[in-house]
Amino acid sequence: MKGMNGTVGQPVQWGGTLGRRTWIIAVVCGALALGCDRAPMELSKLEWETLQDCRRQGGEAGAPAIWAEAEARYDSAWWVITTENEQWFFERDFSPAESLLVRSGQSALQAVRVARVVKDRERQQLDSAITQLRSRLAAHREGLDSHLARIPLQGALTDAELKIAAAARSFETEPEAKTQAAVDEADQALTHLEERLASGPWAQTTDGPRWKRMVDETISWSRVTDSAALVVVKMDRRAYLLRNGRIVADFPVELGYRSWRQKMRAGDGATPEGTYLVTRWRVNGSRYYKALVLNYPNDHDREQFEYYRRSGQIPRTARIGGNIEIHGEGGRGEDWTEGCVALRNDDMDRLMEHMKVGDRVTIVRDVPGWPQ
Repeated sequence: MKGMNGTVGQPVQWGGTLGRRTWIIAVVCGALALGCDRAPMELSKLEWETLQDCRRQGGEAGAPAIWAEAEARYDSAWWVITTENEQWFFERDFSPAESLLVRSGQSALQAVRVARVVKDRERQQLDSAITQLRSRLAAHREGLDSHLARIPLQGALTDAELKIAAAARSFETEPEAKTQAAVDEADQALTHLEERLASGPWAQTTDGPRWKRMVDETISWSRVTDSAALVVVKMDRRAYLLRNGRIVADFPVELGYRSWRQKMRAGDGATPEGTYLVTRWRVNGSRYYKALVLNYPNDHDREQFEYYRRSGQIPRTARIGGNIEIHGEGGRGEDWTEGCVALRNDDMDRLMEHMKVGDRVTIVRDVPGWPQ
């Protein structure tokens, strides 16, 4: 696009002798007398300034196709001016150039308007995307507060939180393109967290029917024997007290620090899954307030332990462990035990009012849809 200085067709620089200036004035006056048009230099300057101002307002970047049209019209106007300047003064017609210059400015202004609409739309979309990311994060954060995977996924959760916060800051201070990149990065971090939630050992569902059957059998046993029973759902981090097959109370619980999986050996920090019997009360002498001692390992646990050793999933020197209890000193807000189930002391008092030696304790990872 031609500029305003030193190009063909620019305003005539008046100079030379007085006689020459007089001659030129006479020529111009003669041309005007004959009705010939002058080159629209003032209009050209005005539209040039319009284009520069519109460029600064984002017209070129925000609406490149319309902007290209504005530049093409300005260049075409200068081509007409140059061509007409080569004609005899009485043959010159600058009206097409004037029209092109006016339309060039109009296109530049249209480019700015379109750019603003595009920018507003982009900002709305970015704002909506950040809001959706925050909603997804809030749902996962709330779920993980009581999720077995909270500890192993804490790093992925923190990474997603930081990247979403960075996208929100970018929205306030940075261009849309940079904010979009930050939003994409935050979305990738959150998707990574969701993939880990969906694919980790805490998400395994192949044992779902067995866990449901174990709970149903415990409910039936409680109803038939008119006895108390306890069902611990690890995924809910909650224990349900049954009497005559019906839930009469429920308590928040804390589990082993690696309870997103089945217990495989001593020292793995997992709470076992299975149906157990209360073998002993500990009202005095328990390390954690009061305790109900379970018959872990039972026959099924021993069979599984041997299978894990033979298949190489645990070292051959591993031990099966024991001393799994339902005990007090809970309420810490995190899974911290070596594999036991911890309740708050007042909940432990209520539980021991109902449970006795020989009663059942069933521990499962998840039972979707139960209790209603």
